[in-house]
Amino acid sequence: MSQDIPEGEKKPAPPRLRVTKGTPWRIDAGRRAKWSAPEFLSSNAVEVRQIGDPVLHAPAKKPRLGRPELEALVARMFASMVVAHGIGIAAPQIGVPLRVVIMDVDEAGIVAVEPTIEWTSDEKEETSEGCLSVKGMYGMLERPVTARLVANDLTGKRFTVVGDEFGAQCMLHETDHLNGILYVDRLRSREDLHTVEPEEEERVSA
Repeated sequence: MSQDIPEGEKKPAPPRLRVTKGTPWRIDAGRRAKWSAPEFLSSNAVEVRQIGDPVLHAPAKKPRLGRPELEALVARMFASMVVAHGIGIAAPQIGVPLRVVIMDVDEAGIVAVEPTIEWTSDEKEETSEGCLSVKGMYGMLERPVTARLVANDLTGKRFTVVGDEFGAQCMLHETDHLNGILYVDRLRSREDLHTVEPEEEERVSA
């Protein structure tokens, strides 16, 4: 996922992700520093797959990897996300059709294996949304204001995360990827899809 579009001069409300049960495996400060280093990025980051690529439009599968392999996958995902200036990424976006996502809103660094949206609020709001797999575009769509997600960590232990506003949006966006759904599939019409202006590119993808 990429950063949303600020409306005019008004700053968006701070995105929030809260762990309410269990302890997710996180990309902590040490891993963040190591996995953001230029030499690590150059050897691990890959191009993010773009809309039209079959891997983005099919349901992902349950990971059957050991912890070392999962951690290596997460490292490649994170490096690719950093290079693309994202705040979330799903494994299919780097060509791996497995149910693994990173949610990095507010640098939360939460890694979720087999995540499922357990609940969403009835209250919704219209918001702008971008995607690392739909470069140069953003759309306006409705998303629930609050959502709750359950997932496994890298060792198979369950945890629960609640997201509010942009946090909920990120959770929903990334889990959609695992079901072969892009945010553009949820737009009411093509009129809700807009081109990112060159001067907005940095803000959109940050």
